[in-house]
Amino acid sequence: MPFNYLLTNLLVDVPEAIGAIFLDDEGEAVEWVTRHNDPFDLKVEGAYHSIFVRRLLAINQENDLGPLRHFIIRGEALTSLTHTLPDGYYLVLILDRPAFLGQAILYLEHAAGVLTRELS
Repeated sequence: MPFNYLLTNLLVDVPEAIGAIFLDDEGEAVEWVTRHNDPFDLKVEGAYHSIFVRRLLAINQENDLGPLRHFIIRGEALTSLTHTLPDGYYLVLILDRPAFLGQAILYLEHAAGVLTRELS
């Protein structure tokens, strides 16, 4: 499956989203889509999420909290939703304004499920 198609559909389904990134375990963008012309900021955002993912995974392991599924970082201007995938991959969805987080999470989980099947 072309990852670009899946990520583009995620942006269509979540109108508040400004970008979606599929990343490997080192924070390198495998594929991305953005509503902006320059994807640089989006790729940097994705790379930072690799730090967050690694740290949260370590915290979960140290405290026997079970597997990390997803997490939300909500700032003043942006909200990011991150969903972990098999083999250290993860999916990040960036929202530029207050959004219906429940709906965004639902679509993110659907996309993560498709990616999980593709990675298996």
